[in-house]
Amino acid sequence: MTHVSSRQAWILVTLLGWPLRAEAQPVPNMLPAWHIEAVAGAAGVAPDDLNARVEYDTAWLDYLRTAQVTQQHDGTLLTLDDAVPIAVRVRRRLGRHWSVAAGFSYFSSEAASSASAAYQYTAVDPRAQEYRREFSQSLEVDPLVLEVRDYLPHGLIGYDLALGTRLRLGGSLAAGWSIADCTLTRSSIALGGFYPNDRRTGLKMTGQGGGLATDALLTARLALSARVGLLVEGGFAWHEVKNVTGTLDSTQRIQDGEATEVELEQMAKAEGRWINQPVSVQTATGNWRGTIPWIGGQGSPFTLSLSGWHWQAGVSYGF
Repeated sequence: MTHVSSRQAWILVTLLGWPLRAEAQPVPNMLPAWHIEAVAGAAGVAPDDLNARVEYDTAWLDYLRTAQVTQQHDGTLLTLDDAVPIAVRVRRRLGRHWSVAAGFSYFSSEAASSASAAYQYTAVDPRAQEYRREFSQSLEVDPLVLEVRDYLPHGLIGYDLALGTRLRLGGSLAAGWSIADCTLTRSSIALGGFYPNDRRTGLKMTGQGGGLATDALLTARLALSARVGLLVEGGFAWHEVKNVTGTLDSTQRIQDGEATEVELEQMAKAEGRWINQPVSVQTATGNWRGTIPWIGGQGSPFTLSLSGWHWQAGVSYGF
């Protein structure tokens, strides 16, 4: 009968177990087949047609800014220029380099501001020096609120390469149908002039539309473990909605400052497609011309552009 020493038994077990241990070792730079990803960051947006309302109201407040009269200005009306995007995706790796994903991204942005201007001067009739009129007027826009929201269910295809054992660099292209909405709220007061009068206006516009959207991003993934990684993404997003429809509610009240009854009170409602309505303001240096968002009347089609640079960071979990 053959006896096996403990040393020989250990060697035999080691040799028999080696293939199993070799099979259990992970292949270098390979990731789990499925990943859940969540990212958030910052984005630049430039909805020029919506921001045009700020340009018009600023021109209205500044119509005598360069004139040699006593004046005072407070506040600044703000445009929309940034947003905070968030995205959640489920990714499926197709091999060492390619992957596909389905996800949902969302961002919103709001700019609320107010501003005012006051002017005073004395007008003298050059043909009769004794004829004098005192001009005293105050203008105020409070508040002016611009809001946008963007919802994007999308599909994504990605490609990346391993650099070392933990870092992967690549790029991705996402495409989907963007559903966007916007809101414009404005209230203004004009008091005085050559005669005491009071003019107050209010406006609220809501709009919504949809359109094809794409995101092109450069990506980096740093593995913290076999399943968990840090993600960084940066690139450009093309989100433009060219057919925005919604509602408009406006009010206007004009009253002589010396009268007890309202001289004119109007309320208007409209529903339909947003347009860029031409407007003008007489200033101290000439006639300022621009557009404002509106519903009804004549004007070029309104475009809600939410395109811009995106920068995002987050985590991924493989399973």
